[in-house]
Amino acid sequence: MHDIPELPEPGQLFRHTDGGVYRFVTTAKHAEDGTQMMVYHHVWPFEPDTWVRAADEWPTRFTPMSQSELVEVLAGDRTDAQAAVTQAKATRRAARSQ
Repeated sequence: MHDIPELPEPGQLFRHTDGGVYRFVTTAKHAEDGTQMMVYHHVWPFEPDTWVRAADEWPTRFTPMSQSELVEVLAGDRTDAQAAVTQAKATRRAARSQ
């Protein structure tokens, strides 16, 4: 079980490497093995939803962002942003499978 060096503050905003925007909620422990998990809420560009991810993956996939950056992102076109995130995810997954 790996702990991340510094836990985000609840409510802190992050951009995923694929371009989506998320708000950190809390940490949790996996019921089977006690692995530390990060609980986060999707903000943009897809419909809101809550997700969990192993904490040791967090620092390599999420970058903090400010509220002003969020305002700027939200002013963009949602359909274009969805297409960009979907393409980035497909590219990342294809590279990983090679």
